[in-house]
Amino acid sequence: MLSPVASADPKPTRESVEQAYDKVEAVTEEVNGLTERIEQTQEEIDALSRDLASQDKAFRAQRDALGAAVVQQQIQNPLGPTVGLLGSDDPTAFLDGLGAVQALNASRADQLEQFSRTAAEMRNRQAQLAERKQALAADKQQVLERRKAIKAAYEKAKAAHDRLEARERARMAAADDQVDPSGIKVEATGRAAEAVKFALAQLGDPYSYGGNGPNAWDCSGLTSGAWAAAGVSIPRTARTQVGAGQKISMSELQPGDLVAYSSLTHIGMYIGDGKVVHAPRTGLNVSITSLSSFQIAVRVG
Repeated sequence: MLSPVASADPKPTRESVEQAYDKVEAVTEEVNGLTERIEQTQEEIDALSRDLASQDKAFRAQRDALGAAVVQQQIQNPLGPTVGLLGSDDPTAFLDGLGAVQALNASRADQLEQFSRTAAEMRNRQAQLAERKQALAADKQQVLERRKAIKAAYEKAKAAHDRLEARERARMAAADDQVDPSGIKVEATGRAAEAVKFALAQLGDPYSYGGNGPNAWDCSGLTSGAWAAAGVSIPRTARTQVGAGQKISMSELQPGDLVAYSSLTHIGMYIGDGKVVHAPRTGLNVSITSLSSFQIAVRVG
């Protein structure tokens, strides 16, 4: 009996290759989000560490003050200050002395209460610090794993791309629709003009997964870098950039607005006249393309 023959991988199509590249970019954007979260967590750890150092200084000072008071009391009155008053034959002296003892004990009670609050705050900060460090380590490990997934997914997409028929590769290249920027005139003002100017200045720079410039970019790295150059801080990933912007219709687009795929795996910047500047994917450079592939629009700035 003949053993079954393993079926060969299905022949790739332009659509399947484009989907494969989209999946790579989706994982890249996930890593970008994790990287941003790692930076925020590190900032929280640094702030908690500074708080702990300050609280530790207060804790030690309060502890030393309390310890010194207890030692001094035992040196002066080994059985406690109240005992010395019990043998007094002078009622006035007794009452005066008792009032002083009560005031001293009340003062020490306040010190002790403050010391207890400081110790509780320190324990709370220490627990928070331990939790943030644990979260940081987990995110760093996840980034390492996702970067391996990016490499594997890209190699798979590239292999499929290389197996395309020559005419399909040509059609795919044509679909990238890289537009000659020499005849493009952008009509924008204010911060939007600055953002567009920056994005266009990166034309020809290579795409790089996780690229934040200055010489290589991924899609959301380019848009966040462009708006940062205009003095506006926006999130790092395509999904969060869309979430942070004001949703507008495609008919309302103005230069500087951001446009994204419906899957939120890719984002670019509208520059007018139905054109978008973006960082496409590995193997391609920052370029200008038509608006046709983008379905979501938001305004920032």
